[in-house]
Amino acid sequence: MARADSGYTRYHLEPLLLNELVSEVADINKNLGNRSIQVDATENIEAVVDRDRLKQVLINLLDNAIKYSGAEQPIELIVERIDKQAVIRVRDRGIGIPLQDRGRIFERFYRVDEDRARTTGGHGLGLAIAKTLVEGMGGKITVRSTVGEGSEFTLIFPK
Repeated sequence: MARADSGYTRYHLEPLLLNELVSEVADINKNLGNRSIQVDATENIEAVVDRDRLKQVLINLLDNAIKYSGAEQPIELIVERIDKQAVIRVRDRGIGIPLQDRGRIFERFYRVDEDRARTTGGHGLGLAIAKTLVEGMGGKITVRSTVGEGSEFTLIFPK
């Protein structure tokens, strides 16, 4: 975050098949967390991104999905093209995010539930970093969530 704030973050933007990176990240998390992670990518989707930075974002989003959903609940990674944009969705069926907190979850140090933060760890920086990295690659990150039903984080990159 300090590097991004000071303008020292450098991005190595290049055309990348998102399907391959998403599958790689899913495999890493399957091996580490022994979780059901479903990848849905029916066609090859390419975007100009920084591979390492996008991988960092996806690992963070998957880590959150694993932390805030039960072990029996699958996590979905969806890669698709909508209009002329490349889209990656990270969807869980976990606890969800209350409406009053959704507007603040991308803020530094913001935690939805401080009591739960003690058990899951972290400092409330992951989503702020994810947003900074996605926007640095020319993309956008959004969230939709329903308490008790889960959350869906969407990454959108221009084609």
